[in-house]
Formats: sequence, structure tokens, C-alpha cells
Amino acid sequence: MLNKKKVTIFVVGMLVLLTSCKEMFYETLIQGTWEVDEYYRNGVEDTPAFYLLFGDYAITFHPDGDFTETYKLGNIVPVTNPGTWEPITNGDQLKLVDQASTRIYTILSLTKDELRLHRDVGDGSNEDLVLEPKEEIP
Repeated sequence: MLNKKKVTIFVVGMLVLLTSCKEMFYETLIQGTWEVDEYYRNGVEDTPAFYLLFGDYAITFHPDGDFTETYKLGNIVPVTNPGTWEPITNGDQLKLVDQASTRIYTILSLTKDELRLHRDVGDGSNEDLVLEPKEEIP
């Protein structure tokens, strides 16, 4: 009985540790500036329409939990949108909060070369974003 209790405590402790490690890993890996490589609306690729509305879109995730989105609205009007970000639900989701909204994305995958996000936008619609690190031009 005592051994079973020790094993249970050990397993629970390892699960908590692994969950915390995943969040810390994502927090570190996501930091930096990303740009949209592909955009899907309801499963249909629609990247040109995304960039027509949000020209030169980029999002920077800062280490302090802040983010900055920049783009040209309608490819004309420069916009800078600051907010905060945090991984939630054990690092499976990404929460973005700005002055206008709270967006919650499911993290489909995250590597140093690609970030895949999914979000239900209401009315049965959804969007998927495939982001890649923005290359800095020297």
C-alpha cells in the first residue's frame, strides 16, 4: 500500500513537471518575430486575401509576455497593435489579449521554423495560420 502511494505521488509529480516544462519550452521557442506563410479560412487556403487586408503582417512575441502586431490595413494604413500573450491549458493554446479582443488559438505545432495555429472565430467559421520566423533584412 505504501509503495502504491509513493508511485502515485511520483507519477503526479512528473506530470506536473512535464506540463510546466512544455509551457516553458513553448514560451522560449515562440519568442521572436513571425510572419504568415499560409492562411486558411474554413479549411480553404486564402493567403492572398489575408495579405490584401493585412499587408506586411508580422507579430513579435517579447520575452516579458507582451506582443506587437504590425501590418498595413488594406495594404495602405500602417497599424501597430500591442497586447499580451501567454500559453494556456498546459501549453496547448495561445492567448492573445489586446485593446479590442481576446483571441485563443490552439497550437497545432511549434518548432523553431514554424508555428501552426487554429482558432474558431464564431458563426461556425475557423482560421488556421502557418507562421514562419521573419527574416531580418540586413
